[in-house]
Amino acid sequence: MKNVKKSTELLYASDATGGVDHSPESLPIYQTTAFTSRSLDEVQERYRLVDSEGMYSYYRSSNPNRASVAHSMSFLEGGEASLTCSSGMAAICGTLMTLLDKGDHIVYSNCCYGETLEIMTERFEHWGIDVSAVNINDLDEVKKALRPDTKIIYTEVVANPLMRVADIDTLAEWAHERGGYLIVDNTFTTPFAIRPIEHGADIVINSMTKFLNGHSDACAGSITASEEMIKKLDPMIQHFGTPADPFTSWLVTRSLKTAELRIAKQMSNAAKLAKALEKNPHVVSVSHPCIESFPDHGTAVKLWGEGKDEEMCGMLSITVDSEDYDKRNEFVKSLQFVRYAPTLGGVRTTFQQPVFSSHAHMPDAERRAMGITPGMFRISVGIEDPDDLINEFNNALKAFD
Repeated sequence: MKNVKKSTELLYASDATGGVDHSPESLPIYQTTAFTSRSLDEVQERYRLVDSEGMYSYYRSSNPNRASVAHSMSFLEGGEASLTCSSGMAAICGTLMTLLDKGDHIVYSNCCYGETLEIMTERFEHWGIDVSAVNINDLDEVKKALRPDTKIIYTEVVANPLMRVADIDTLAEWAHERGGYLIVDNTFTTPFAIRPIEHGADIVINSMTKFLNGHSDACAGSITASEEMIKKLDPMIQHFGTPADPFTSWLVTRSLKTAELRIAKQMSNAAKLAKALEKNPHVVSVSHPCIESFPDHGTAVKLWGEGKDEEMCGMLSITVDSEDYDKRNEFVKSLQFVRYAPTLGGVRTTFQQPVFSSHAHMPDAERRAMGITPGMFRISVGIEDPDDLINEFNNALKAFD
């Protein structure tokens, strides 16, 4: 499309799906396990065109709804091609297990999503893959962990749940010096905040269950990279049986059309809420890239630039001044409309405690060493009125008086 803004082009990006009739205003749900053929010539032509998404054959290998999401994600992330998976973890595991072999070395952030950490520590070491966990924000520590044969550096742009910001420009440079790859999980930030490929990342993963779908009704993941890389990853995703299903893909396509509107509001609200809660006497610390006292504020400014506080992230964490269970429980019960939820990114504000969910498997001493205590609450900010959100939390925090 010529002479149109990105927000306009996104509404039509999914229509690039080939092999189907796009006269319907909304892409139909192709809830079918197979597409049939009427001749052997057609069979051969169908198989020839499956890779280019010009035609479709068997559900697990190709589907128009899944392809529509992939086209949209390639557009949003600025990559050549994408895959649509059944979850963010399917995207993460499929990518890593395709690229890593016995004896390979991976350097990864020790402050990633809890299940990603479990894969690194409990599975890869068992399979003979050499893993090095680092504080990804300490570039000296990262550099010491790197080896001439390091194959992958793996990080999130903004980490779960501490909100630490990775210097992905430098990490990409170091990975490429060794002939390796930088893999970036962009779930917390989304391509509406940052496009890691523009900063040198080779592969970008999103859990579209979160902000990109945004309605808490679909579980999906995406992988975006070069066409060559996607062709390498696609067979493993198919063999694992983890491509996204048609209905979920249809839901995500629907949601992506409004994602920019929703996520811009969520990021703006998060920055306003973070700055307000920093002033609350019961809040010991606020973790959000826009906070000037936040350890990685400088890295955030490097990535986003000055004056971009409300364009960074729709997530934040707070640590309160008490670990007393009863007081924490009273705080939760005092919230009028914000609820506990073991996920994030929806249009309604939710929260969770990492000690009960994402990092529950870790010993308390290890969590504390990372900065995760029973007093930490991770908040996923929705699209409510920001003043209502600020009042909601400030009133509930009186439970710690």
